[in-house]
Amino acid sequence: MVLEKIFGKTLKGTEGEDEEYVDFNKIIEQPKSTEGKIKIKIEKITAYKDTERIQKEIREGMIVLAETEELKEKDIGELRRAIERIKKTVIAIDGDIVMGPKSILIICPGSAVVSRVK
Repeated sequence: MVLEKIFGKTLKGTEGEDEEYVDFNKIIEQPKSTEGKIKIKIEKITAYKDTERIQKEIREGMIVLAETEELKEKDIGELRRAIERIKKTVIAIDGDIVMGPKSILIICPGSAVVSRVK
């Protein structure tokens, strides 16, 4: 398990769980204040209708990491339409959008930019 490699042992509450991501809130303390901080949202695009929710979050100033693999395997044409719709919103708010590794779409509002330097 990844956590074993990082921490050298299995953490309580994570052993045997088949989760898509690890919630470190179980491990670390919540920040004292979230005021003035940019929020990052993890989403999945499984259908074209998911774009409406993602557009709303981007307009609210959140950075969105959207997994697209499921829709890519199901209907690549629908995925292209979904990305095109999100892209129009990103352009309108002067944001940034990049397809990252493992079919993760990185979508930023105007207050953030994705570095493309390798």
